[in-house]
Amino acid sequence: MKTSYWTRMCENCGHGRLVLQHDITNHRIYVHCEDCEMGWLRAADQADVGKGFLAMLGDFGSVDPTFDEIARSEWVDHVCGSFDK
Repeated sequence: MKTSYWTRMCENCGHGRLVLQHDITNHRIYVHCEDCEMGWLRAADQADVGKGFLAMLGDFGSVDPTFDEIARSEWVDHVCGSFDK
């Protein structure tokens, strides 16, 4: 079973969790909403809808990051919870 981590509820739709993802193409951690598919590249921007992007239109591959990968990123202090997939 794979564990996913999330940071907060989405400011865009108001009901999806912002789930951490590892962009394996550009080697970065970002969040995207499990409901509306909006994404944010920087932890400081995740509450600003205007700084988001539609993650499903991105030209990159992504996977669930491990907690070790998250711990080495700017997102580590923003993790609010986890869930098993």
